[in-house]
Amino acid sequence: MATATRTCRILYYGPPGCGKRENLAQIQASLPAEHRLAVATSDPSRQIAFMLRNGNQGDWQVFVQAVDTGEEDRLATGREAPCDGIVFVCGSTGDGLDGALSAMEGLKTFLDTWRQDLMSMPMVLQYNGRDAADILPVDRLESLLNPWGLLSFPAASGNGEGVRETLKAVLSLTLSQILQRASETPAAAADAFTVDSSPPVPGTLHTPGWEAPRNPAAGSAPAGPGTRPGAAAGEDHAALIIPVRVPRSALGPDGTGRIIVEVRVVED
Repeated sequence: MATATRTCRILYYGPPGCGKRENLAQIQASLPAEHRLAVATSDPSRQIAFMLRNGNQGDWQVFVQAVDTGEEDRLATGREAPCDGIVFVCGSTGDGLDGALSAMEGLKTFLDTWRQDLMSMPMVLQYNGRDAADILPVDRLESLLNPWGLLSFPAASGNGEGVRETLKAVLSLTLSQILQRASETPAAAADAFTVDSSPPVPGTLHTPGWEAPRNPAAGSAPAGPGTRPGAAAGEDHAALIIPVRVPRSALGPDGTGRIIVEVRVVED
């Protein structure tokens, strides 16, 4: 498991002209020659492949394909879904909003064909074209296109902004799910969750992600109900409760898993 070469298939999906192929071009340009893989395709701008070395998880062959809404027949058919993870790409202007909403419905229909949904498939959203004029605020796009709270990234694929961040996120989610599905025992499932939260995409500098210890420090008392970590005695702050829905498919066979929460503190 640590040395075998495995396959990971990523689908960039969205309305035509939203920058999917620009994403692939930026990824391909950042790849060292020794990491690039040849792909038999009639349209090289829509499909690339590369080798990803992910530490003790072994080597992976990553295939990335861009497909417009309504052209799902470009994907190979079979008994299983033709991808392991999805990047939903859409523009950021009001003119493209209807197309983005229609594409999201098309994606739901496409996944339903394989008896999957947006919560069972590793998926991130990319709000592309942030360098265009008259763009909508990200909060507005989130409220319309991302009620599930999936990871999302603003991007400008023409100059590479947000491209690598999007790729790293979808690879992290996808590799985690592939490994946990391949696990047959609870112990193996726990090992599957050691996938780096920021996988080393070829052509980029890599700093391993911070990981919290699984067990509290020896001698420390567990926090009581409603206690904020690090809060001093007597502090009276309202608790901030954020409900999070986690699909059961994201957990290991023993019902456990690792959840990474990204928190951004903003001024009131």
